[in-house]
Amino acid sequence: MNTASILQVVGSHGGWRLIDNGRPSFWFLERDQALQIARVIADSRAGLRLIPTSIEVENPAGQMELVANYL
Repeated sequence: MNTASILQVVGSHGGWRLIDNGRPSFWFLERDQALQIARVIADSRAGLRLIPTSIEVENPAGQMELVANYL
């Protein structure tokens, strides 16, 4: 079985950074843009490569919240 993957959307320099397994990937002006791309990546990994992928988003308090699991 493949190792699980985590995508995180965090505030960064007035926008939102997509972190892929701890590594910065993309920067977006809007949170919804970052979340939409995270969903596409997660769906592809889980569906095509059989890699379970979680998406976490930074809340206003600066804590990470799980918003989706793709299995």
